[in-house]
Amino acid sequence: MGAIVAILQNSPGLLRCQVERLRSEVAIPGEEPPSGWGFGWYSPSDVLLGRRPSGGGAPPALPDLVGAVEGEALLVHAGHPNGGPPKDENTQPFRHRRWLFALAGAVGGWSEVRPRLQAALPDHLRRSVHGDTDAEHLFMLLMAELRADVPLDDPELPAAAVGKAIARTVRKVDALCREAGVTAPSRLGLVVTNGRVLGATRRGGPLSYALLEGIVPCPRHGITRETSDADPRVAAHRHLRSVVLASHPVDLARFVEVPAASVVTVSRTLQVTVGSLGSA
Repeated sequence: MGAIVAILQNSPGLLRCQVERLRSEVAIPGEEPPSGWGFGWYSPSDVLLGRRPSGGGAPPALPDLVGAVEGEALLVHAGHPNGGPPKDENTQPFRHRRWLFALAGAVGGWSEVRPRLQAALPDHLRRSVHGDTDAEHLFMLLMAELRADVPLDDPELPAAAVGKAIARTVRKVDALCREAGVTAPSRLGLVVTNGRVLGATRRGGPLSYALLEGIVPCPRHGITRETSDADPRVAAHRHLRSVVLASHPVDLARFVEVPAASVVTVSRTLQVTVGSLGSA
């Protein structure tokens, strides 16, 4: 099934603080040991990817896995590639331009559905697929659906457009499965972000979200509850706002479970909207 953690927040300089706070609050990998971990984040000038092989042993905590990341968004995935061997080009998250994508789940009957999904992709997006997995093909299908409504590079792209594109993508995958005579259900827990907005869906697996405000105390910066408010670091940490999505949260009191068959969007202002996949 795999596991996903996604963070979108309003301060690029405090992402490592947020990751450290989540050390004991989210689980990676979740249900079973993965073949490896992948993560993506946004530097001021680029979108960066990291890979970690499994290597056996206990899974790493989130801060130990991603290291010194900075930026306003982070997407982490753990799992096994569906449709190809565990190698870099099959390791999630996947990147297209400034978009990152990860799938916790699988397209049912992938070997039968794959030719139909490939045929549904525009030529330029078909050529952008470098691996063998259902997740990367699904990502390109989502990019095609989103591009039909808005320019992919639009920095003011609304989160609602992402939610609608996700819903159409899921319905199209279901239609392709029916055409191929596939009866196995598709588990489609996906997350996509351009570093400014975020979209996700819960379909066949777990997903929860948390709204987090402020990080005081912050051990990373030596800030305690007794640190003076006159310290400029305190103001920055108090004003931090974040939305965290996790397929396997540990602190259930902090997280809100997303209803099944739902699409979730997070806007640039960190407004969370949850709706039915069928009505999006």
